Order: sequence, then C-alpha cells, then structure tokens
Amino acid sequence: MRADTAAGWDGRRWTSAALSPVFAADAPPDEVVPSWNLEPGAGADVEIRARSVVAGWHPWQDMAHWGAPGDRRSSPAHAPSDAPDDLLPVVDTDILRAAPRDRWDAVQLRVTLHEPSPASARPLRLAAVSFTAPRASAGRGPAVAAVPHALAVPPLSQRAYPARDDLGGGGPAWCSPTSLTMVASAWGMALPAAAAADAPHGADPRVPGVARAVYDSSYDGTGNWAFNTAAAGEWGLDAVVTRLASLNEASTLTQSGIPLIASVSFRDGELPGADYATAGHLLVIRGFDARGDVLVADPANPGGAAGLRTYPRDPFDTAWSHSRRTVYLVTPRGRALPPAAGEAAW
Repeated sequence: MRADTAAGWDGRRWTSAALSPVFAADAPPDEVVPSWNLEPGAGADVEIRARSVVAGWHPWQDMAHWGAPGDRRSSPAHAPSDAPDDLLPVVDTDILRAAPRDRWDAVQLRVTLHEPSPASARPLRLAAVSFTAPRASAGRGPAVAAVPHALAVPPLSQRAYPARDDLGGGGPAWCSPTSLTMVASAWGMALPAAAAADAPHGADPRVPGVARAVYDSSYDGTGNWAFNTAAAGEWGLDAVVTRLASLNEASTLTQSGIPLIASVSFRDGELPGADYATAGHLLVIRGFDARGDVLVADPANPGGAAGLRTYPRDPFDTAWSHSRRTVYLVTPRGRALPPAAGEAAW
C-alpha cells in the first residue's frame, strides 16, 4: 500500500495518513514491512506506529536511521515501554511484528529529514507498507497457465567475492546486494562501484559498492530488505518491499517485464537444483517455463551461466512462503505496473 508523499508535511517532517489494509475480519495483519525512497543526498529518520484493534494507536517506534553509506542503521529490536506488556509491537530489523495477542487495522509512517535536507525540496519520492496476516503464507492456489517467458538478467555470483570482516561478512553473505546489482543492471542503471581492492580480478566491482550502500550497521548485514529498496530509490528506481499472494502474482509481474528479488529459505534437499541450504537467501525471479517452474538468476552459483537456473514450482513456493512471499519490486521511476487482480500487492 503506497502513501501520498505530497500531503502530510510539517516542516522537515512528513507523516502519512492512516494506512489501512483490506483483510478478512478473522485474520487481521500481524506484520508490516515499510519502504521509502529518498532523493540522493537526503537523509532521514523513519518511524512507524500501528493501530491495535484492541488498544488503539501504539506509540511511535524507530525503524531506521538513513544517512550516507556507512551511516545507515536499523533500530535494535525493541518494543515501546509505555504500552501494555502483552500488546507490545516489536521492531525486528525491517519488520514491525504484533504481539501474539494483538492485531492491527492500520499503521502510519513518519519520516523526519536530516539537516541540511531542505524542507521545501520534499525529497521523499515514495513511501509504502506491506501488510500480511498469519495465515497469508499458507495458501498456494492452483497454477494459472501462462506463456513461458524469461527476462534478460545478467547473472552474477556472490561466490566471486571472499569473506571479509566488514560489510556483513563479504561474498558468502552478499546474496541481496548481488541480486540487487543484477536487477538494477537489467534496467540499465548506473551503480556505485567499489575500489579495485574490494573486487577480485574478473569480479564485478559494483557488487561490493552496492553492499556498502545497503549495509545496516545495527544488523551488521546487507540483507535489510528496506535498505536495499531505499538504496535502489537513490539510484533513480521506484523500489518497494512487498509480499505477494502466490507465484501467479509473480508471473503477472515478470510477464510484464519486471524481474523480482525473492526471499527464500530451505534445508538440504528441499529445493531440487540448489547446491546449498539456507536460513535466508535472496535471488532473482526472471520468468517461468511452460510447466510453471521458476526461472531464476541465483547469486549462489559458481559463476557465469550457472546462475541461470530452473527451480520446480512447488518446492520453490514452499521455500518462498517462509518469508511470506517477500519480494523487492524494483522498476524504473514512473514505469507502469500491470493491472492488479483484486487486492494484489502492488
């Protein structure tokens, strides 16, 4: 759900209207993921609050400090101290989670610009939230027949970069910046490049540059979903974190020419074709074949065309459902999205 960033300004502070999702009465949302896109050079503190169906508005909670690269951090996991103990929402890096007994019917975002961002410029271009309910990850639905299609996504390998003590651990942990580099490259965007010493011979120097741009010093990693989309927004893209209902929705987007960065997790042997297991991994959905299986550009690969893989539909959907089918939806600024069916997530 996207907010109106033209209204709601008071000096350097912008506050959204109440953003209310449409959910079944017996399954209100219990998680929300925010997104924001600022113009290059603009910094801000991002806050969020949820409205409980039990207790009304919770207090504002810090979500992120977004400064220049190297000065970007999420809020340490905490709950506000002035709410009833059993209703405390919790900030978990890039997600606001409801207490087990609580559910919400609305949230608000608040963005306060840092100095010297001029209030008159209003550099906040995009703000959005994605809601999910507890049972949202359960439904798969039948595959909808689609025309086979494969988007041109240049494959890159995170394994080309060694482990390191900074930037979240280096190549073994750089699935998100590697995937974001692939998608931004597919859109023809200019990206920050690292110094030659950061990229081994033959490796793309943009991946460590992107890793530096998305690094969250509080989380000590490069996989903060909101930070990846916020960085993409600085490069001239429209980028949000959202959660889709099914692979059918993913296919609607890829058929329209939009690759998606998906969050998956699985154990050994659970995703045929993958030579690894993961508690959390990002990869690019680039299309679907005639059987509905998923064509990906997977950064966990030995290099070159080995990253262009096909994963069987049902095991992939199971691996994806563990994140409640989270994706980064990244497009050139102003690009029209395909028509959405019902309450689709874009």
